[in-house]
Amino acid sequence: MRYITFEGYNISMVEHSNISGTKGKSYLGFLPRGIQKEIHQSTKHKEFLELKQGHMTVTKYEREFVRLSKYARECVSTEAIMCKRFEDGLNEDITLLVGILELK
Repeated sequence: MRYITFEGYNISMVEHSNISGTKGKSYLGFLPRGIQKEIHQSTKHKEFLELKQGHMTVTKYEREFVRLSKYARECVSTEAIMCKRFEDGLNEDITLLVGILELK
């Protein structure tokens, strides 16, 4: 999130990408920073819940998973839950290999 000050007003610009990878910008306008922070956290929480490996390498997927998990601590409250959620987001072919190896 980037803040721009214009004549004493804080205007925030949020750069984001949606699930299809399209990047965009939206302006939160003159909202108080507390609300801007809440919106930012909520957006990152939703990104975490929707995160799938897709075209990412496993390493990149892991980095994104760890980065976004900070916004959804209640969804990954134990290591076992975190591992299960990570595994569920992997591509099907990799999930099959993980199942065969019974990695825990």
